[in-house]
Amino acid sequence: MGKKSRSSKKSKAANNGHSRVPLVSDITSNLSASSFTPPSFAAELPQPAEGWARELRKLEKELRDTHYQDAAIVLSAAKAARIMRQFDVLEKILTKAESKGVEIEDQKLWAQLNEDVAALKRVKTSVRSDSMKQIINGVMKEGMNVDKVAFEDSTFIGMNCLQFAATRGDVQLMEQFIKMGAALDFEASEMPYFSGIVQKPKECTALLLAVNGAITTRNVMSVVARGGMGGMGGRFGGGEARETYEGCVECAIQLVRLGADTSVTFQFPPGCENHPIYQTWHVWKLEGKSVRDVASLVGSDLFEKTVEEFSKMEHQIEHVNCRCGSRLPWKLCHAGKPTDPYYLADKNDEKGVSKVKWRYSPLAPCHCSTSHSRLVDPAETKKIHFKCCWDETAHREYYQCDKTSEIRVMARMANTPFHREALNSMNKIMQGKSEEEISKYMENAQQMMNDPEVVIASRCKIIREGGSLGMQTIVTGDNPCSKLCSWDSEVYAGIMETMDPDLSFCWKDVHWTLPKAELLKRVSEWNEALEQYCDNIGLNGSEREDIIKLHTASEYAPCGNVNCDKMETSVKQFKKCSRCFSVAYCSPACQKADWKYHKKNWCRPGTRERQTDGTPAGRTLQEMLANFG
Repeated sequence: MGKKSRSSKKSKAANNGHSRVPLVSDITSNLSASSFTPPSFAAELPQPAEGWARELRKLEKELRDTHYQDAAIVLSAAKAARIMRQFDVLEKILTKAESKGVEIEDQKLWAQLNEDVAALKRVKTSVRSDSMKQIINGVMKEGMNVDKVAFEDSTFIGMNCLQFAATRGDVQLMEQFIKMGAALDFEASEMPYFSGIVQKPKECTALLLAVNGAITTRNVMSVVARGGMGGMGGRFGGGEARETYEGCVECAIQLVRLGADTSVTFQFPPGCENHPIYQTWHVWKLEGKSVRDVASLVGSDLFEKTVEEFSKMEHQIEHVNCRCGSRLPWKLCHAGKPTDPYYLADKNDEKGVSKVKWRYSPLAPCHCSTSHSRLVDPAETKKIHFKCCWDETAHREYYQCDKTSEIRVMARMANTPFHREALNSMNKIMQGKSEEEISKYMENAQQMMNDPEVVIASRCKIIREGGSLGMQTIVTGDNPCSKLCSWDSEVYAGIMETMDPDLSFCWKDVHWTLPKAELLKRVSEWNEALEQYCDNIGLNGSEREDIIKLHTASEYAPCGNVNCDKMETSVKQFKKCSRCFSVAYCSPACQKADWKYHKKNWCRPGTRERQTDGTPAGRTLQEMLANFG
């Protein structure tokens, strides 16, 4: 009897051990690196000089111009759409080409492209449901904040859109929300509660919920496979369990590749430590551990490797994915030009704020067309960001804090002949200096460029002390058509100091290169700052009226011919020089009369998308040099 008793105790201990720590080593993810890399044929194609996003846009235009009749263009566009994972565009190309009877030589590749579209449609997702289509329309067309959209769920309550998609392992839905501008690490702590069983984890993010879903589903799958839990069904058991598990793993990997914070920790919500939903947390002792710490519990070597690699800042900045859903690094996608910045690193490690702010999604609704807009007419455009205020002509860059979902705007200016002259001046100064001296000099210059307040102070110092000469140096750039040298330099500097340092700019009345949207913003902001400046110094009566009359910004530009007094009567009325796009004239006769001077001093071959120096707030080297004196 004693032997039987010992045997029973041993069996009981084994059973207890089995129930406490399920064996899940045999449950692993089938995802491979190929799910996150371009198709195999991409390796045979040359990398476009300006990235795949602009290449696809160019090819789409060629398709329209050729009415989808050119087989070579059709195939090139289809390849580009597949590389960019723009499956809706790819399907449109395939359908139109087939309807027009275009003959494609590479039928094997053509069949594979069709299969890729069909395979995507076979994946279970909510993104094509009517309710989701309404939400997408609300965000893209009606200014709805994608981070503040609450979702009902049968598990957790108080989730926003990205958390909902990650919890369900719905990759297509998650990437759609990120395309529309969703912040990756936004906790959404004040979301309304509709339904659900228990409060979501404290200070959780979409990445933490995706990892939690993968670990939980992996655990349940193991127990169910061994006959436990009565053959549990639903998305965390039975036939759907594997699909949910793989979806959660894919969501987690892609979130890390997009730059999500892997240091976020598992924390019980208040009073929910013993809730059955959180049983897995007790089994694996997740409380207080970070996503990085529990990566091995997900069951994916690829996830562990991705977390390890992207935890290093250098690797993250080099390889972080563009937010358009292409799964390509920014520099191969929408930030393909050398002048395309895609991240902003803060020098202050402030708690609750992302240390690195990534560029706002290129496929999200542009901020100049939403409630965030400061345009005179907010409904002026409904374009996506990439087709509106992304390129160099926009003069403003939008960066997103993934923790707060706030958008930070950085202003800059186009590279003009005056800027090029400043660069030449710096090259002369650097001649004969040692490498150590040059390195120190450039380090100081870089520090200045990263501090808007220092830059504004430097500008205003030159303007105040230099008077009309200072205005000429900083503002007019020797342009004979500018009338700003007649402005009071003290008033001009005071207006600049009244504006937000991050958005402060030098107002120029010869604003031919500014696009209409940016011009209207600057006119509004300058004139608001002018009124505020007058309030700050207590100006009233006729003196105030005189100051405002002289220093008010106008959206109408003068003719580029210095001997012509005509002004525009509507915004962007005058036509630019077709060679340099930097000067506008009221008539061909004025352009012809000014050609000798214009050709010698200003006219250099350019494009409609003017190249820029990429420095925030248009900081010129001459301004920096003045501060070193």
